[in-house]
Amino acid sequence: MIEIKGIEQHYDWGGEFYIPLLTGQEHASGEPMAELWLGDHPNGVATLTNGIPLTDWMAADYQGRLGDSCIKHYGKRLPFLLKVLDVKAPLSIQVHPTKKQAEKGYDLEQGLSIEPSKRNYKDANHKPELMLALSDFWLLHGFKSEKEITALLSKEESLESLLSPFTEGGTKQLVSYIFALSASELAPLIMPIVNRYLDAYQENRLSKNNAYFWMMRAYMRAASANAQLEAGLLMVLLLNLCYVAKGGVIFQDAGIPHAYLEGQNIELMANSDNVLRAGLTSKHVDPKELLSIVNFDPVKAESISPIAKDGGLEYPVPVNDFCLTEYRLQAGESLSLPENPGPCIWFVLSGEMTVNGQDKYWRNGSAFYQEPGNTSTIYAQTELVIYRSSAKL
Repeated sequence: MIEIKGIEQHYDWGGEFYIPLLTGQEHASGEPMAELWLGDHPNGVATLTNGIPLTDWMAADYQGRLGDSCIKHYGKRLPFLLKVLDVKAPLSIQVHPTKKQAEKGYDLEQGLSIEPSKRNYKDANHKPELMLALSDFWLLHGFKSEKEITALLSKEESLESLLSPFTEGGTKQLVSYIFALSASELAPLIMPIVNRYLDAYQENRLSKNNAYFWMMRAYMRAASANAQLEAGLLMVLLLNLCYVAKGGVIFQDAGIPHAYLEGQNIELMANSDNVLRAGLTSKHVDPKELLSIVNFDPVKAESISPIAKDGGLEYPVPVNDFCLTEYRLQAGESLSLPENPGPCIWFVLSGEMTVNGQDKYWRNGSAFYQEPGNTSTIYAQTELVIYRSSAKL
């Protein structure tokens, strides 16, 4: 077990306190502390405690530190990326490509002169994701049913004009239509809704279980940045609003539009940074490419039930790139870490422990790299909650 240190990401939607309190790190800068990355992704490479990048340490012995099976299936890199997120303000609505779409898009963009910020495909990998809520958590996930969208467009007088493209071509034609509208054309659709609900939002008369709460929050955030009206504000109403209680787990596959709105979570994903955005962002949006990969079918978020495995609880997902397993120990209990043919990254969420009887104590926020075939024993000094990220090899 090799201790590693995660890389902090200071995105403007992040909170300031959760991650520093979790990891015990000082945070005097006042910058948002949005994410903690534990992996070897080029945009945020974790380090050993002596500051050596994880990529350099792995490169010194790829076979010993990744394993033959991992290298065969995923190359000389980790198959997964583990993160902790603190979401204070809504993230952009986004979609991730399939492996085939990512390979095609990446190869195409490699041959073009496109500045990095305008690229849709940062790599040739897919990016399915699992999230485990560490608090009450709200997100948007997948399109509503045709019946629900029809009811919405019929109820809102300012949106009745959208019934025509929706009736003609379903959700895809509706979304294509609103993304083609300018800010001035969106105003008569959006502003009557804002004028009706904004006071209620500001006076705390809207529940977080109401989609209009999040539409107003997104509108206020955009207005404070002097941003123009954009189609993402309507997308908030077209997507399913989901509440996930602490401990709940959701899987988000390729093509599913989604957005995190508020809360803290653990996120485990394929090792990629491919994000196509669909609104609520000042970053690059490519409507044409976005519409080519979105799954417009109605999709409801379903909580993943864990299965008992290796002394813990594994959250099964329909991909091989990653797997999350939870272990809970009482004070005085021990756990012999199961051998794995590939690398694992462990993260201590809460409690205190020792490893192999050493006289050093590891607490919440600690992270470790387990090499293939390695076995160690952890000893819980208090109630302990620890997570293992691995790949199916």
